[in-house]
Amino acid sequence: MKRIERLTEFLEQTQAIYGQATLIDSDMDKNEAGQLELLQELFDERQATIEALADEITGDWSRDEQAIIDDIQQIEIQLQPLLKRVHEQFSTQMARLGQTRKVSGKYAGAYRQTASGGSFIDQRK
Repeated sequence: MKRIERLTEFLEQTQAIYGQATLIDSDMDKNEAGQLELLQELFDERQATIEALADEITGDWSRDEQAIIDDIQQIEIQLQPLLKRVHEQFSTQMARLGQTRKVSGKYAGAYRQTASGGSFIDQRK
């Protein structure tokens, strides 16, 4: 595959990532199931393209290739704040889930009954 074809593929993948990132709501609870997973899949595909491009770099870029690279850079500039927001919101939600799990763990044993096999056990001490 030619470098220009790989660069075009890289540009298309970057555009798809940007499009998916704009669809993700800052309130993680409002997002549809699978939106973050799709974003991760797009990044994985793009990583494979980057690795293939790294193997093909053999010299200077042509004018056409440089134009595609410039387009990619412009999208990346717009993409960075979106991804930063997604990362911050995801981290916040994960911290919130961790706190909820910790708090619910403290009260989980308070309402459990010990098995007494039909007899009464006085739990006062």
